[in-house]
Amino acid sequence: MSAASKLQMSKFERVKAVLHGERVDRLPFSFWHHFGLEKSSGEKQAEAILAFYRKFDPDLVKVMSDFPYPVPEGLEKISITEDWEQLDVLKNPFPEQIKALKIIHKELKGQAPFVETIFQSWTVAEKLSSRETVRKLKDQNPNLLKRVLRVISESQANHARLALEAGAAGIFLAIAAADDLVMDSQEYLKFVRESDLVILDATKGKSYLNILHLHGNKVHFDNMVAYPVQVINYSVHGTGMDLMTAKRKFSGTLMGGLNEARIAGLGESDLKSEIQEAIMAMQKRRLILAPGCSVPNDIPDDPLLKVRDLVQKS
Repeated sequence: MSAASKLQMSKFERVKAVLHGERVDRLPFSFWHHFGLEKSSGEKQAEAILAFYRKFDPDLVKVMSDFPYPVPEGLEKISITEDWEQLDVLKNPFPEQIKALKIIHKELKGQAPFVETIFQSWTVAEKLSSRETVRKLKDQNPNLLKRVLRVISESQANHARLALEAGAAGIFLAIAAADDLVMDSQEYLKFVRESDLVILDATKGKSYLNILHLHGNKVHFDNMVAYPVQVINYSVHGTGMDLMTAKRKFSGTLMGGLNEARIAGLGESDLKSEIQEAIMAMQKRRLILAPGCSVPNDIPDDPLLKVRDLVQKS
């Protein structure tokens, strides 16, 4: 075995090393997009994720989770107060997704860690009704809103436990409401933070790779660094906050550096510049190279393959 091959780390070794702040042979990387399979089966979901993994060879598999949260029986959508009161805690809100995770775990054969995507309860409430309905509930009946978010979060917590039992290394908690364009940071702390922590608390002592995804361009980064997660994923380009600034705020691992909005149209030289800039900022420590959000669903293979090749040679 050559000296070079001895130094090559496995995907698990590489990811765990960056979580511990250790140097790596090269940066671990990941990217993802939605597959539009929310009306399909767990088998189809797993098949799409595994095909994506085999084609692009990421170090970390971020599993998409687009199955809708169940609407109470007899309703198509929540619209009035009485509808919200029909929500109950669910033991297994996404059975097809759990089926998918078990298949993914079996087929990966320990080659790479994977995390399960969970959307925060505020986002779920919006999908069950509408953005306007949830904001109206916050303004007119805040106590009911808190109860609704608690019920959804307890269901999401049950899903998180099942995901970890199915082999996930942790969860990817997608936070869309911690953005000044949705509400200010004080409102967020008052109305939403508790429901996020219910989900994260369910993973305590059971996961080593919880990722907080801050969705948006005006995110409450300073407030979110106290969340009990190992990794924060955010858009460097959308927020205008570079990796070095984020590193000073958050002592854990960052996940980002690639421009999700432009990646589909970038050539090799621009992609190489983004990767090198991230390497220089973080010195190959505490960084998983990734976009700040999902890449376009219709992105061609070429830019993602270029990222893969450039990172693997870096």
